[in-house]
Amino acid sequence: MFYKKLCSYLNSNTLRKIIGFIPIFLFLFIAQVSNSQENKKTSVLVVRGGHPYDTPDFENMCNSLEGVHVDLVLDAHFKAMKLDKIKEKYTAILFLNQNKYYEESEKTKKKYVELTNEGIGMVFLHFTLSSQPNWNKYHEIIGGKWFLGSHTKDKSKVSTYFIDLKVDVKVSDKKHPVTKGIKDFTMTDVFYGKIHMEPGVHVLLDSDNTDIAPIAWTQKYNKSKIVYIMPGYSKKAFENYSYKKLISNALKYVGYME
Repeated sequence: MFYKKLCSYLNSNTLRKIIGFIPIFLFLFIAQVSNSQENKKTSVLVVRGGHPYDTPDFENMCNSLEGVHVDLVLDAHFKAMKLDKIKEKYTAILFLNQNKYYEESEKTKKKYVELTNEGIGMVFLHFTLSSQPNWNKYHEIIGGKWFLGSHTKDKSKVSTYFIDLKVDVKVSDKKHPVTKGIKDFTMTDVFYGKIHMEPGVHVLLDSDNTDIAPIAWTQKYNKSKIVYIMPGYSKKAFENYSYKKLISNALKYVGYME
């Protein structure tokens, strides 16, 4: 009796209609999951300019970072943006900008500090370390400084750089969120030596090359998480898988509000 009723139900129009809706339900479910994942992307403002580098390759890298949505602006645009608008839309800022020729306005200086008071995460790349040679607080925020010859009286303290240098990068802290999923790797780019590092920074990446400084570090400044990553000049860096993962991890880390 039960078997006959089951067969009758399975052959009913009602069941066929239900089965017909299953593909639609699956499509809607997948679309919802996809939208949810998209919404979870870290929203990042990318600020660049002031120094030559492989621009198209950098922009391509930024647009392909896993789990990150970017808006790319020039340094002048960033300076004109209202703090409230930045805070409303972005949880992290990626800087590849430089200004070593003139003193920043007090308004711009105030903006950097206010961003840290608001807890906006910041990732600084490459030549940002040599920007603003006379503005000490800027380098306190980054956690280090590259000494320019034109702004350093003691020439023995002038920082060094190495173009197109192949380096075996060592992960110093394998448990940190920024280095998650990253093993020791090799990359070619421009690297620095003889730099200043703030005492409180936590080194994330290093190497066995004694001529160059630690390659990446992190610290907290006011309410903001800060990460500095030394490479960031050439196509060879921007297409390096481990480097791209490092940038993505760093942006997600600094962009997470605790």
